[in-house]
Amino acid sequence: MSRVTLSIPMIAAVSPVESRQISRDFQGALPAVEAVAFLASIIRDGLESAHYPEYQRLNELSDDYLVSQTALVSAVPDHVWIRNGFVPLGEWRSGH
Repeated sequence: MSRVTLSIPMIAAVSPVESRQISRDFQGALPAVEAVAFLASIIRDGLESAHYPEYQRLNELSDDYLVSQTALVSAVPDHVWIRNGFVPLGEWRSGH
């Protein structure tokens, strides 16, 4: 297995306000195609698993939106990451 660092948001937002960025190292690999959709499916699974407030409404949002929301990504429990082939190698850390 290789090592990958996920940096969130994955999609840069066009906004005058600078967004908070987080990152985390994992053992695993992103697919070469449809990486955003793959990660969004993990987020949806994790929100449901954690019984995140309003997860059903959030699950209907676009993939691009989900991978840009640091609070949603960091709410995904470790067991969901592991079940999807990403073993956490540390905690989420602030980027800037």
